[in-house]
Amino acid sequence: MKKKGLSIALAALMSVAAVSAFAGTTVNAVTGTPYTVGLTAATDGTNPVSQNTTTFDKYLVMDVNANVPNATFDFSIGKYDSTQAENAVLTGASGGNLAVINGVTTQSDSTALDFKANDATNTGSANAGEVKFVQTDMTVTEGATGADTAVVWTTATTAGDEKYAKKTLTLNFSTVQFTEPGVYRYLITETGTNQGITNDIGITDTTNKTYRTLDVYVEDYAGYLAAKEAQSAGSTSGYDPVNSSGKELLITGYVLYDGKHNEAPSATSTTTTGKSTSYTNSYTSYDLKFSKTVTGNQGSRDKYFAFTVEITGAVAGTVYDVSYENDSNDNTTDGSADVNIVAHPNTATTCIDTAVTQPTTLTVGNDGKVTQVFYLQHDQSIAIRGLAEGTKYTITEAVEDYTASAEVTGDGDGSVKDAAAASNIATSGIVSDTTTGIKGDTVVDYTNNRSGTIPTGVILSVAAPAGIGVAVVGGIIYLIAKRRKDENEDDE
Repeated sequence: MKKKGLSIALAALMSVAAVSAFAGTTVNAVTGTPYTVGLTAATDGTNPVSQNTTTFDKYLVMDVNANVPNATFDFSIGKYDSTQAENAVLTGASGGNLAVINGVTTQSDSTALDFKANDATNTGSANAGEVKFVQTDMTVTEGATGADTAVVWTTATTAGDEKYAKKTLTLNFSTVQFTEPGVYRYLITETGTNQGITNDIGITDTTNKTYRTLDVYVEDYAGYLAAKEAQSAGSTSGYDPVNSSGKELLITGYVLYDGKHNEAPSATSTTTTGKSTSYTNSYTSYDLKFSKTVTGNQGSRDKYFAFTVEITGAVAGTVYDVSYENDSNDNTTDGSADVNIVAHPNTATTCIDTAVTQPTTLTVGNDGKVTQVFYLQHDQSIAIRGLAEGTKYTITEAVEDYTASAEVTGDGDGSVKDAAAASNIATSGIVSDTTTGIKGDTVVDYTNNRSGTIPTGVILSVAAPAGIGVAVVGGIIYLIAKRRKDENEDDE
């Protein structure tokens, strides 16, 4: 990617810490004590309702040249034993911190708390806690109208050179068995090893895990009512007195922190430091371009030359776009070649027997490979866009009666060898390849030369006799003219 790349961003779990807006149903606190179940909003809409769900977006940032890669990420959530925060205590209304409780993961149906993918809007996200990105996912280009501001771009200073794909997942706490009011702390873990993808720049360990800390604010219903009543000068209008026994709990907000967060939240402050807005993961890809130049006084500028491109070590199903012309986008790598070529296009071309339509995309097979023959004339080029970092390539030019050479630029691992060195390929011309995978935007320039020298002395050997002939003819004409002149003088 012109790096372009990773990237992903697992975006913001709602960053709400205060008792403000509410939606959903209530959370039943199950501890063996009789708690009221089924709290409903008052007819005038003023009753508080628990915020039982929260969502987060996951962004995959990539080069504008690249297609969305096939990539899978797994998310899990568990209680976070945050000793430092757990020991903090509420010291009074004038200051101090809220006590933190290790998150509760047991639900009333005995299933583990887990993420649910919103399948309706996220093709490929099927299993709980799993996100799959696929080639057909919609993308949004940097700077486009409506682009999410939570995305962290890899090359933020260059406008329009990146794009993102987005997935949304939901956490539902409606049946979690909270036992008392408090701040319940959870640790969210992302795992995923995907080709060309660098996981978030946050706290990442050697097993490729990236963390976020989620605080869930749970309040006592009666206590919430009392606070509201105090704020409204003692008025209880609009609140349901049936639930004043305090046997019900409400989720009043969520705060997401970057990494493993050990600080206790303030009991009085309305602002929180260290909050996270996203996971930022980037997909690093590069473009492979190859060109043809014909030199020499005997070289044909009309002839088409055949090139076999083999891509290996790629993710199955990956689709690469192939460019044959300038698309007027300064952020893309473009080619300049013919897509449609007729059979036997000229007398110099022997490699095209039937009409050819060159492909505009390449799709990697289940074996991680794709092979394609391309054709170029003099001063033409073809660009294959979006090879993930580490993908291997080989380009082989077919043998012709030309002196062939090639030069690789941009890829630190690319190399060139001639037919003799490529003994494993019987018909090799010039081969360019990479043994450990592409490491940068790469250009391979192929040059074919064919020259002929005109023999020396040919012009002189023809011109000399011609000169003598001219002199003889001139002499004859002179003699004839002189003789006639003499005869005329004698007659007089």
